[in-house]
Amino acid sequence: MDALLNPTVIQRLDAPAGSGQRFKAEVAYGFPAANDRLTLTPGVAVALSPTSRSYSLLWSLAPYHKQGQTEPWQLSLEGERQQSATAGIPVDHSLKLRFSLPF
Repeated sequence: MDALLNPTVIQRLDAPAGSGQRFKAEVAYGFPAANDRLTLTPGVAVALSPTSRSYSLLWSLAPYHKQGQTEPWQLSLEGERQQSATAGIPVDHSLKLRFSLPF
């Protein structure tokens, strides 16, 4: 129990860059749309490391399908903001549009 509560065991995210630590989290949830024929999935994501930070807004649309069926088409949109911890490097913004149709 003492080892779990010892603050020296838990390392901080702002540790030296050589430590390779990274924290990444994504939260998304699907909602029924168009009379339960489509699934709308909004979400957010964050990734933190000693050298950069990244924040994303996610959105996807796909037809509703039951488990065991083949994957349907999917349309997704992702906006991302990536910031480096190094001073003088500009912030990078991106917008990605994807469409997948397995056959």
